[in-house]
Amino acid sequence: MQDDVDVRPADGGTMAVPVVAESASIWLSLLVPVYNVEPYLLECIGSVLDQIGDGGVEVVLLDDASTDGSPMRCEQLRAIRPDIVRLLAHPLNRGVSAARNQLLDEARGDYVWFLDSDDILLPGAIAGLEAIVAAHRPDMVLCDYRAGSGGVEDGAAMASFDGVAGRLETDCEALVQGIFSARRLHLWSKICRRELWDGIRFPVGACFEDVATVPWVVLRTRSHYYAAEPWVFYRRRPGSIMARIARTRGAFDTRRHDDLALALRGFGEALEAALPHAGVETRLAVSRFCAREYVKIGKRLLGARWRSGWGYLRGELRRYRRLAEADSPIGFDGVARHYLRRGKPVRWAALALMLLLTRSSAWVRLSRRRSVPG
Repeated sequence: MQDDVDVRPADGGTMAVPVVAESASIWLSLLVPVYNVEPYLLECIGSVLDQIGDGGVEVVLLDDASTDGSPMRCEQLRAIRPDIVRLLAHPLNRGVSAARNQLLDEARGDYVWFLDSDDILLPGAIAGLEAIVAAHRPDMVLCDYRAGSGGVEDGAAMASFDGVAGRLETDCEALVQGIFSARRLHLWSKICRRELWDGIRFPVGACFEDVATVPWVVLRTRSHYYAAEPWVFYRRRPGSIMARIARTRGAFDTRRHDDLALALRGFGEALEAALPHAGVETRLAVSRFCAREYVKIGKRLLGARWRSGWGYLRGELRRYRRLAEADSPIGFDGVARHYLRRGKPVRWAALALMLLLTRSSAWVRLSRRRSVPG
């Protein structure tokens, strides 16, 4: 029997949506923001529903004012499993961060698992997670994934963590080090106890919301379990935000790259407060992450804006260095020396070049070379 309940969109409005009466024992909430993904949605949620039995799991979809057929697909999915699927909606588009915040507010499970609406949950994922939760009750479970632009069978296997697999661990520092070393801060490879998200919300209107939230959740984690097997198929598609940022020739989106440089704002202090005696390898893992994001931004800036003049480019490289280095436990000069000591000349050269170009003398020499007749 169904009841009408009020679902509260993130803008404060209310929308009556019929749902099945709440189960007394939901152990997992799968949270899926939806926006203009009609071609992928049935496959995505179908891959989830195929793995769910008679209870204990809810699938919560939030349509963020899609302009395609996604709302109709959501209704079709609810009709298939009205006991499992819950629908939420934003009357106006608010962006993925606002959608995820609303999903967190509405989640009822002991654990929450974010899934992108164009990805696929691989067979056996929920059963594997349930076995780990039943045996160990960890704060966080990490999984690997496959990534590709074609079918699941063509996806390359990718590790999400650089650390011990197959057993319960209670070392938060090892978790920080392993996640930053692997450079995999995405949401969908980490299933967490819902209370870890208390007080943590995604920055509305900003890109790279996973980088801006996952590290803080990690610092709260007292136990974790790494399942070194792929549970998610990550679909690489040309229209995604990440693809547009990384691959648009001749374009540099300043706002989005500012979001990237600022995503870890405050994390350096939070890390010091949570792990005041963190070892050098942990601090290096975080610092390497920051340095590589800076190099990535610098390369894109130089590639897109090289005609803008040396003064502008130097100023922007300096600004991005200041933003990215602010939360690096080790300065970027120290990271460059580390690359040399560890025998990583390519990493050293890329970082050293960006650091060199922030210095006035380097631009003076380059300007003189450009002014010499050929």
